[in-house]
Amino acid sequence: MISRFVVRRIIQGFLVIFCLSIISFAIINVAPGDPATALYGDLADRLTTEERNRINENYGADKPLTERYIKWVKGVARGNLGVSYVEGREVTTILKEKIPNTLKLVSWTISLILVCSLLLGLKAGFNENSFWDKFVSGMSVFFYSIPSFWLALIFIILFSVCLGWLPSAGNKNISGSGGIFSNLKYYIMPVSVLVIAHAGAYARFIQEKVKEEVNSHYVIAAKANGMDDRKIMKGIVKNALVPFINYLGITIPSFFGGSVVIETVFSWPGLGMLNVKAANSKDYPLLMGAIFMTGILVVISIMITDILQLVVNPSLRKQV
Repeated sequence: MISRFVVRRIIQGFLVIFCLSIISFAIINVAPGDPATALYGDLADRLTTEERNRINENYGADKPLTERYIKWVKGVARGNLGVSYVEGREVTTILKEKIPNTLKLVSWTISLILVCSLLLGLKAGFNENSFWDKFVSGMSVFFYSIPSFWLALIFIILFSVCLGWLPSAGNKNISGSGGIFSNLKYYIMPVSVLVIAHAGAYARFIQEKVKEEVNSHYVIAAKANGMDDRKIMKGIVKNALVPFINYLGITIPSFFGGSVVIETVFSWPGLGMLNVKAANSKDYPLLMGAIFMTGILVVISIMITDILQLVVNPSLRKQV
C-alpha cells in the first residue's frame, strides 16, 4: 500500500520537475543577455557582431529555443547540466560543491524549528489562557513580522561588528582547518535568523491544533469515562501532528526561498547565493542548473513529509 503511494508520488514529482524545467528554461532563455555578456560584462559592447555571433555559436545560444531545450534535457538524462559561462566548469561539478552547504543549513534549521515549535506549541496548547499561551501567541506575531534580511543585518552588526563573537560570512575557516565543532560558529547566526523567522508560526499552528483537540467532543467524552490522562494527551498530540506535518510539507519551499536571502546576506556558499550570482552575471546554464536542483530538493522534501503523514496516521493508508 505504502509502496504504491510512494511510486505515485515519485511519478507526480517527475511531472512537477518536468513542468518546472520547461517554465524556468523558457523564462531564462528569453531574458536579456547572452554568453558574450556573461563572459565580458560591460566590455561585451566593444565586441564586433562577428565576435559576438561566434561566441554564441560556440555555446549553442544561436539555436532555436526548442532545440536548445531538447539538447539540455538529453544532457540532464546523462547527468550533464552544461557548462558555466563565467567559471568555465561543468554545472554539475559546481552544484556538487554548493548543494551540501544548503542542505546542512536547511537541516539544522528544520531540526531546531521542530524542537522549538513542538515544545512551545504543546506547552501553550495544553495550558490555555496561561502565560505560555499568551507568550506563544504574541511571540509568533512579533517574530513573523520581522523581515529576515533586516534581522540578519542586526545580528551581523551586533555579534560580528560590535562584539566580535561570531563570523559574519562563510561556513568554515578560510584555511579549511578545524573540525565540525570549530565550524559550528559559522552556523549560529544564519540558522538563528531562519529559526526565529519560522518557529513562531509553527508553534502557533501546533498551539491552535492542540486547543481544538483538547476542546473536542471525543476528549471530553474520554475524560468523562475516566480514561487515563496520559492516553488522552497521547491521542491529542498524535491528532495534532497530522495536520502539522502537512503544514510543514506545504511550507518547505519557504525554507529554500528564505535561504536565498540568508545565504546572500551571510555569504553562505550554497544554492541560494549561487542563484543570485548566476542571475547577476547572466550565467544562464548555471542558473538553470541551480533552479532545477532546488526544485528537485523541494519535491523530495514534500514526498518525505507525505510519507511521514502515513506513518503518524495509519488511517490515511486507506485513502492511498
